[in-house]
Amino acid sequence: MAKILVVDDEEPIRKLLKRFLLSLGHDVIIATNGEEALEKIQEEPTIVLLDYLLPEENGIEVLQKIKEISPSTDVIMVTGVGGHETGLESFRHEAFEYVTKPIDFTHLEFILTFRLGQLGLA
Repeated sequence: MAKILVVDDEEPIRKLLKRFLLSLGHDVIIATNGEEALEKIQEEPTIVLLDYLLPEENGIEVLQKIKEISPSTDVIMVTGVGGHETGLESFRHEAFEYVTKPIDFTHLEFILTFRLGQLGLA
């Protein structure tokens, strides 16, 4: 399967996503903020699930830095605010997709399966 980096400052969300991704057979890396995410990008995750609202900097800033470091890494923005506007902003900064909170896990599984299939990893 794939190595997926989960970046979220809320522990319950991190735990929920980790459990879900492990149940799908993925390897999971966890980061609690943007700085930690940029360190963990060195572990070469295939996909990053990135929270839009992070304590020190917003997810768009982190997304831009991830793309500078690793242009081929797919980022799925996870947002509880802004809806479609946040999604459009994410796409302008090269996010692969976005999902809203509360997370629809069926939809997230579809997105992951689709992208990993495109990459030959599903």
